[in-house]
Amino acid sequence: MPILFFILWLLLAGEVTLHVCLWGVVASVILSWFCHQVLGYRLAPKRGTLGKGAAFLRYLGHLVVEMLRAGFVVMRLIYTRGKKMEPKLIWFDTTLKTGGGQAILADSITLTAGTITVLAEDGRFLIHTLDKSLAEGIENCEFQQRLEKLEA
Repeated sequence: MPILFFILWLLLAGEVTLHVCLWGVVASVILSWFCHQVLGYRLAPKRGTLGKGAAFLRYLGHLVVEMLRAGFVVMRLIYTRGKKMEPKLIWFDTTLKTGGGQAILADSITLTAGTITVLAEDGRFLIHTLDKSLAEGIENCEFQQRLEKLEA
C-alpha cells in the first residue's frame, strides 16, 4: 500500500526531485499506517483477483475499440443520412446482478458514440440511439456478455 500512495504522491506532485520523493515516502508511510491501524484496511488480494483484473483490462480494450468503431459509424450516418436519421428509444432488461456491473454497462453504452443511457434502474435500461440501426442487438451486446463473465 505504501508504494501505491507513493506513486499517487508523485503523480500529484508533477515533478520528481529528492525533496518531493523524501516527503512522498514519509507521507506514504503515515497514510499506510493510518489506513491499516485506524481504518482497518488490509491489502490482501482475494483468490482470482489477478484473473479478473486481466479480464477487466481486456474489457477496457474492447471498450476503446468499440468507441472508435462507433465514432466512425456515427460519422458515416451523419454524412450519408444527415437529417433522415431515425432516433429511437429502447427498453431492455439486463441479466447483470451487481450494481457495479450495471453501472459499467450503462457507462459503456453512453461512451460509445450514438448511444446514451437515459435511465438505468433495477436492471432495466432505457437507451436513446441516434439512429435505429444503432439499436440493433443492443439487448445482448458484447459489453453485457463480457461483464457477465466478470461477475461469475
